[in-house]
Amino acid sequence: MHDEIDELDAYFSSKGETTEGEAVKLEHMMMEKVSVNPARRKLLRTVGIFGKPENQLKEESGLNDFFFKFHMDFLLKEGFLKFEEGMYRLTDSGIAMHDSVC
Repeated sequence: MHDEIDELDAYFSSKGETTEGEAVKLEHMMMEKVSVNPARRKLLRTVGIFGKPENQLKEESGLNDFFFKFHMDFLLKEGFLKFEEGMYRLTDSGIAMHDSVC
């Protein structure tokens, strides 16, 4: 058999790639997960435009250790926050979310 690719092979090899439409849908789902959760909205609002160190953010959020880590991990993983120079700061998508829901 030669290295020819038939339609079925092409279909299965393309399944691993995310289309632009799927990427937009995933982004909207993540934005919804942030916007409907009051703790995540409060964290974005508390970080604000200038950023906050972890201890101050934790204190102002009023969350216990478990929930603080849970929500911060989500916001970091999904690209709404970044941690640099000892401060949590909003990313571009975090700023957009902050402006729309806070």
